[in-house]
Amino acid sequence: MVSGSDIQVQNAFSRASIRYDVLAGLHREIGRELTRKLRESKKDFRTILDVGMGTGWFTNRLAHVFPEAKVTGLDYAPGMIEQAARQEGPFEIILADISEPPFADGSFDLVTSNLAFQWMMPVTQAFGQCRRILSDQGVMCGTLFGRETFRELFAVLEKEAGPSARIQRLPDVEEIKKGLQQAGFKDISVDYERIKVRYENLMDLLQWVKGVGANRLERNFYVGKDSLQRLCDIYDATYCDHLGVYATLEVIWFECRK
Repeated sequence: MVSGSDIQVQNAFSRASIRYDVLAGLHREIGRELTRKLRESKKDFRTILDVGMGTGWFTNRLAHVFPEAKVTGLDYAPGMIEQAARQEGPFEIILADISEPPFADGSFDLVTSNLAFQWMMPVTQAFGQCRRILSDQGVMCGTLFGRETFRELFAVLEKEAGPSARIQRLPDVEEIKKGLQQAGFKDISVDYERIKVRYENLMDLLQWVKGVGANRLERNFYVGKDSLQRLCDIYDATYCDHLGVYATLEVIWFECRK
């Protein structure tokens, strides 16, 4: 059963699907690197699942890089599924939530995901289901955004909202390691990199966050029009260098085996 909050998140990603590919240049660059690592592993993947496929760009790439494999993409936002169907790639599309995937035990040799697991809470439950549907010695490998993502934005929000404000943060590296361990994975490898990205101003950043459907992190305070303007003024004055306004993105890379 999908809860009310889950439906809100689902709808947010559906609404974002039309603009998603326009805003997803970074996702594609990381997806290319992830595909390269998978290809260089020289493993024989006969069945592949892409979790959180979005509009299907990464899924389509997997299908062409591994033409002998049966590739399946899974997403729980109908809008994303509709956009993915337009790819007309050699892959299957499934509308479902990874917390309750409609697959039998041991269905896939590889479960992968590019910058999607951070929106799946609790992430340990998602990892557990991924392990269940992996074949013996199957591999899970992917990327997700980590806790330090948009740390500048969180600092400004917390300063404006006060010490009593609670803002949900993304999982950090240790949480991901622990989640994979609790799910029962072996040979766990977790690494990260931090990337500085540029925006014209804070409003440009906020539009990007909204555009990729990622504006549903829980918080217990409301930002009004006046507060938003103060946030913009503070951010644009504090996190700016000779190249303009910037923000940090933390990308966590993980690989493990069943």
